[in-house]
Amino acid sequence: MNTAEEFKKLGFVVIKNLVDNNETTRLYEYTVKNAEKGDMDDGQVPGSPSFYLDKEVVKLQKNLFPSIEEAIKFKLMNVFCYHRVYRTGAILRSHKDSTRAEISVSINLGQIGEPWDLWLVDYDENPHKITLAPGDALIYHGMKLVHWRGKLVNSDFVSQVMFHFVDKNGKNKMAARLEVIRKIRKRCRQMLGVSY
Repeated sequence: MNTAEEFKKLGFVVIKNLVDNNETTRLYEYTVKNAEKGDMDDGQVPGSPSFYLDKEVVKLQKNLFPSIEEAIKFKLMNVFCYHRVYRTGAILRSHKDSTRAEISVSINLGQIGEPWDLWLVDYDENPHKITLAPGDALIYHGMKLVHWRGKLVNSDFVSQVMFHFVDKNGKNKMAARLEVIRKIRKRCRQMLGVSY
């Protein structure tokens, strides 16, 4: 079964080494070095700094876009990207993503300690434990599949990149257009030096 067939059947697929070793290492060091500048309470994982539309992650999303489309045989619209540096004790509660994150990609950049497993439930309600090595990616139907991570106990500074897309030929295209407003608001806040 190829990656597109697997994605169609289960709602997710793991792509090994989507990001090469040198780029993974560079981005891991970059994200950890800048962790103290992140949002410490984004409403999802308090205490783990997060970043919306970081310039380096935006570049990575743009560079990997063709490979992601090819892997799942979907035409996608780029909506937004995000990254978070999870700290020991973090918990990502079970959830589904919003319409603006119809199809999501989660990439492990690295960690101190053991990889932190991500769990999801496929289309047939079967749970899957996903372990990503640095550079590996999980592409999944974020809006349809429940996913979560248990409490982080065996590692620290787990750096994870998340890309979010909608199906270019699907019904959630408006979510991508509305994201433009969020991006403009973010730029305005940055220019004004406002942090909320």
